[in-house]
Amino acid sequence: MVRPRVALLGTPRVALPSLEALASLQSLDVVITGPDRPSGRGQNLIPSPVKTRALALEIPIFQPDDWSSPATQETWRSLKVDLAFVIAYGSILPPWMIDSCRLGVWNLHFSKLPRWRGAAPVNYAIWKGDEEAGVSLMKISPTLDAGPIVDYLHRPITLGSDTPGLLEILASDGAQLIEKHWSALTHGSCSLMDQDDQKVTWAPKLTKACALLSPQQKAIEIHRQVRALQPWPSVEFHLDLDILKIRSVGLMKLSSLAPGTLSWSHGEGVWLTAGDGYAVEIVSLQRAGKGIQAALQALQPWGHQGHKSLLPS
Repeated sequence: MVRPRVALLGTPRVALPSLEALASLQSLDVVITGPDRPSGRGQNLIPSPVKTRALALEIPIFQPDDWSSPATQETWRSLKVDLAFVIAYGSILPPWMIDSCRLGVWNLHFSKLPRWRGAAPVNYAIWKGDEEAGVSLMKISPTLDAGPIVDYLHRPITLGSDTPGLLEILASDGAQLIEKHWSALTHGSCSLMDQDDQKVTWAPKLTKACALLSPQQKAIEIHRQVRALQPWPSVEFHLDLDILKIRSVGLMKLSSLAPGTLSWSHGEGVWLTAGDGYAVEIVSLQRAGKGIQAALQALQPWGHQGHKSLLPS
């Protein structure tokens, strides 16, 4: 049997474990990744993490700007890809491209499908209080995240789980799924499970509006929101004329202060009292134009200790 030609389509760090797995199998012929993006004060073009690693591994790279262009179609067809894996690529793939791969186009989706279809599955799993998150290896179909599933793995969500950390774990789990089913994938013999459309939930793309802090929520809801919305958009609040982002949280405890009160001192640390009478420990903050700081350090412009209401006056 002739070895199938394999492509990986991915852009951010979350695709790197799968890239490494395919490279270790000596079965990665081309990497498709997003265009280099301007970054920093000088707006210099920066390659994606996937491109950087593919260059180091001397794997051919293709960076299409527009999948509908004749030039992109011609280049793709010249690659003669039989089997493709999509991990956080960042663009919707056209039907002609999917149909061109005789062994299919497969996606690692970071949820236990059909729960949390959409752009931000790990964020929503944490935010909405799920007990576990997962990664599914699925066949791409015309409907978003609706294709049949090969297999999945899941991990518990704890009070210490945040989106970047959980994604890193699930990315490695996803690479293991590809390795586990490699023989069936390359022989076109995967057993597939249809998704239950009655159990679908959606995780839409995050927006800046998600960052709004409502101190009248329960403490556990604030805790989840902060952990879910890292690194962007990150929960934020106004303190006088400044905007501060909450970067990490710690313990929760009963509080005698009014809901919405932010209190801080060197003896006690920084706490935000929620609407249910419990307070959330604020571990780190980020002021506009500054790096991430320990919460007490970030609050030094307002004094070594104090308390302020974050509710509208």
